[in-house]
Amino acid sequence: MFLGLSAVQGVAKFTNVQCLSLDQNFTTFSLCRLYAVKRDVVEMSLRANIIHFPQYPIEMRMQLLKRASGYKPFLYDVSQRDVCEYLQRRNHPFVNIILNSFANRTNIKKCPLQHELILERFRFPVKALEMLPLPTGDYALYTTFSFDSMERAWVKAYFTLTEFR
Repeated sequence: MFLGLSAVQGVAKFTNVQCLSLDQNFTTFSLCRLYAVKRDVVEMSLRANIIHFPQYPIEMRMQLLKRASGYKPFLYDVSQRDVCEYLQRRNHPFVNIILNSFANRTNIKKCPLQHELILERFRFPVKALEMLPLPTGDYALYTTFSFDSMERAWVKAYFTLTEFR
């Protein structure tokens, strides 16, 4: 008797994105929106303008949340104390999956960062699900940028996953 295992495939798409500058002296967002390309394809575009580069390292925190009576922590809550050090070493697997998925759609490559950070027409990285399999559901990826022990900006990207065979 032969038991064939088939790969689970699915649809993944962005449902919302929110950007907020908590410190207008640090950064502003000139663009933060989704574009519906077709029924199951949504693209995200962001433009953040860095007003003043801090003397201290910029810290980045990424949290993956799953919706279950509100958004609850799910699997990952990662902090990188120095974004520039991370960009140089690329030393965290979860952050690598996220940032590598939009590497060809952004100008965020290495430090020093440019004054305008751009993410253009980014589609949900379905290939990333091969490395990071997630069950069907609604998710959020919260990214917070801080320096000098204070949150300065955040980006919240919401997405939904639907499995089918």
